[in-house]
Amino acid sequence: MIRWFVTVLFFAFNLGSGALAEPATPVNKFHEGLIQVMRSTSYSDRLQLLAPIVESTFDTTTVARVALGRNWRKIEDEQKATITSLMGEVIVTSYASRFPIYSQQHFEVLGQKSIKSNRVIVRTQLHTGSEKVDLDYQLVDLGGQWKIFDVVANGVSDLSLKRATYSATFESGGVTGVIEEIRQTIKDNQDKASVH
Repeated sequence: MIRWFVTVLFFAFNLGSGALAEPATPVNKFHEGLIQVMRSTSYSDRLQLLAPIVESTFDTTTVARVALGRNWRKIEDEQKATITSLMGEVIVTSYASRFPIYSQQHFEVLGQKSIKSNRVIVRTQLHTGSEKVDLDYQLVDLGGQWKIFDVVANGVSDLSLKRATYSATFESGGVTGVIEEIRQTIKDNQDKASVH
């Protein structure tokens, strides 16, 4: 059964990539990484698996810039670099701690839609056996390379949640408060993983 599922998943990814052209490629790569993560019971192994995949499939600079909104222009380049790096850690630790152990879950690519000349949405679903979770990925074309910058789960934008949180934090604590908030999120993700 497992061998059959892996074979079907392999062809689903490759057929999806061919039908949807380049924008689906990083999404498929990320999904493959998540399947590997679900097969691993060690949190440290999950981090090692996901870190390079997130680095190659996500545009953390756009994530950081949009999450900070207009406040992005108010901070120094060094602070921008710090926040961009921390955003990558947030993504990795979040997905490494979020998914349960593998039990025949699989992803399905449903389609894609252009939203700007250099941006697309790739629509997918996660099938868990008991439910289907809609996962829409927003991607930006960076010189011919598509990168993910937002994940919308069942209609809820992760980037919109970040922006609301960090805007409020910036108002009360400035960029230092935002950096502390992001680091606390990383710690919370790590703590959540340790209790599973």
